[in-house]
Amino acid sequence: MTLAFKAMPAPDWAEATTITIPSVPTHTSEEWAQAVFDVKNVPAPVLAMFWLRERVVGLLGIAQGRPDTFAVDKIADGEALIEADEKHLRFVASVQADNDAGLLHVVTAVELKNRAGRIYFAPVQVLHGVITRAMMTSARKRLCT
Repeated sequence: MTLAFKAMPAPDWAEATTITIPSVPTHTSEEWAQAVFDVKNVPAPVLAMFWLRERVVGLLGIAQGRPDTFAVDKIADGEALIEADEKHLRFVASVQADNDAGLLHVVTAVELKNRAGRIYFAPVQVLHGVITRAMMTSARKRLCT
């Protein structure tokens, strides 16, 4: 079972995204997590969405994002775990590189804590898969070329 579901066994919402990665060079799951969630190197459309998020969250009483929100919190069993616990939601993401199979997996799980969390997450869940895949693809380009 992925670390995401060990950390959050009964999420309100969850999603898994997988892309192919080259078998060589190999990178650890922690290296992949750092590359995928490196907000300084996300694709321009994703950066625009992050910018918009920072302008809107105050209307819901939600704090702006912190630079360490996507820092790796734990490494176990070849998987990297990122956790963020805010007043509106709790978020966990696990990143696992399967170098032998040439696959990179990101599993995201979310617990919605209140009305602000549900309102905030409604548009996020629609775009989440596209955003995650774009961030993973961008990381692959940076790490594997």
